[in-house]
Amino acid sequence: MAVVFKAPHALVDVPLHYCPGCTHGISHRLVAEAIDELGIEGKTIGVSPVGCSYNNYLYFNCDMIQAAHGRAPAVATGVKRSLPENVVFTYQGDGDLAAIGTAEIVHAAARGENITVIFINNTIYGMTSGQMAPTTL
Repeated sequence: MAVVFKAPHALVDVPLHYCPGCTHGISHRLVAEAIDELGIEGKTIGVSPVGCSYNNYLYFNCDMIQAAHGRAPAVATGVKRSLPENVVFTYQGDGDLAAIGTAEIVHAAARGENITVIFINNTIYGMTSGQMAPTTL
């Protein structure tokens, strides 16, 4: 019998802590599938900041680093420059990336840093029970 569906190896099989209806679970799966398809699990390093994604290290089957709020691009830059052979990504929400970390992401982009930034825009500061964010409609 052919396998039709299986969980990505880069995603740890544990319950997620996110609120019901949140898209972080779907996003995690997509990131993990990309890691699997590219065959980069052993050389991938993720950077997770404060906010809803603060404990991504529990979910991804790769090395993870915690960063201060809004500072994931700066931390990812340091990691990538010290380990240029590794694939480095950040996983940030809109409050973290589009508000507190605006300068960090703009400067990383202007410098052309070789990092991948996953931007989850749920239009609120989720960890503060729905406070408006810069991306709130």
